[in-house]
Amino acid sequence: LTIMAYDHYVAICHPLHYGTLLGSRACVHMAAAAWGSGCLYAVLHTANTFSLPLCQGNAIDQFFCEIPHILKLSCSHSYLREVGILIFSSFLAFGCFVFIVLSYVQIFRAVLRIPSEQGRHK
Repeated sequence: LTIMAYDHYVAICHPLHYGTLLGSRACVHMAAAAWGSGCLYAVLHTANTFSLPLCQGNAIDQFFCEIPHILKLSCSHSYLREVGILIFSSFLAFGCFVFIVLSYVQIFRAVLRIPSEQGRHK
């Protein structure tokens, strides 16, 4: 969504520079950043979950094996690590949200500066 917001921002606010700002190289970098951050997030959670020592056995009384239930079975105080990962990911998500909001505010400002009704419709 953040990359889409940036794409819309460049297309509306800087249409003549669209090809230079969002060339194939920039698109590859943005796609790699999206895939890389998603994989990093998954690896952090997976590594944290599989590094837990279980002292109450490995039977969970739930149908789904979710992280909170695994944390209850753990003998260590890995709760702080999980909270750290969640705080880091919430800061990242908040940063993306702010970027999306700012992009669309700039788009709305550009559209509202168009003098004619026909131009705004386009």
